[in-house]
Amino acid sequence: MRSLLELSAEWYLAIAEWATSTPHWVHALALFGTQALLAVFALLTLVAWWRADRRLAVLVAPLLAGGAAWVAAGLVKDVFQQDRPCRAMTIPGGTVENCADVSIWSLPSGHSATAAAVAVALAMLWRRITAIVVLLALLEGFSRIFVGVHYPHDVLAGYLLGAVLGAASVFACNALRFQRKSPEL
Repeated sequence: MRSLLELSAEWYLAIAEWATSTPHWVHALALFGTQALLAVFALLTLVAWWRADRRLAVLVAPLLAGGAAWVAAGLVKDVFQQDRPCRAMTIPGGTVENCADVSIWSLPSGHSATAAAVAVALAMLWRRITAIVVLLALLEGFSRIFVGVHYPHDVLAGYLLGAVLGAASVFACNALRFQRKSPEL
């Protein structure tokens, strides 16, 4: 029976090889999109704050979650020190992303952790945006595999880390009273 890591490597190879066979404009779109999606999450944070109820927690919690997830993912990468798949495996024709342009370690995906953290925080603070942010977080994770810099298990680990930090940031911000005070009766 194959291990989870072997299955993840097989999925990575299938997706990365397919990605390299797509037209160059798809490569350019994927490379732009994998970075731009994080900016979209920042924009959605502003929209949620403006449309929800303008509590400071709606503005602070997702941004705090995203920043914490990015930093935490970097720290966890230094612990596991798992080589990026584009360094560990040979893909005919290379990968969409130049492997030399990214850091050495891959577990967990920082982009996926950040996307999940912001998505969970936004979904907890403004439920109407849940479907959009979940779809964007899934797209962010897939894009990291598509461009060739993460295994699927890196993305899943990033989602788990991000989800925990997203929920924790909402609880922390609400506990610190980053909300509008109720009018006195």
